[in-house]
Amino acid sequence: MCFGGNQPKAPEIVYRGPSEEEIAKNRKALEDYQGQMQKQQTDFQNSLKAQIDKATLETADLQKRYENEAAAAAAASAAQQASTYAITASQTESPQAATTTAATVKKKKPESNLRISRAALPASPGTGLNIGV
Repeated sequence: MCFGGNQPKAPEIVYRGPSEEEIAKNRKALEDYQGQMQKQQTDFQNSLKAQIDKATLETADLQKRYENEAAAAAAASAAQQASTYAITASQTESPQAATTTAATVKKKKPESNLRISRAALPASPGTGLNIGV
């Protein structure tokens, strides 16, 4: 095979990347994105801190209210118990219409008519039930 004397030439490869203008544009977009993310993160942290502070204050208020209610309930319970014991405590001299129980009595069982003999016949043909005859 003959190529007519011309040797094939390797193709010329030229790298053409983004221009300086495109690189600067991308860099600015990245910096803007980083700034937006930083602002969002700061806003979120501030919002979360405000929510936590509010919840902490509400919890402290609830704790105080429960402590006050518990103290009031304990005082009312103690007063009620003291008045209940004072009213219901009494002593009687003798029991009236006391109930007594009698001694237990064994039931009389009917006699059984079934007798099992210890000297029964050994099992052999002709004794007992004839099944299958």
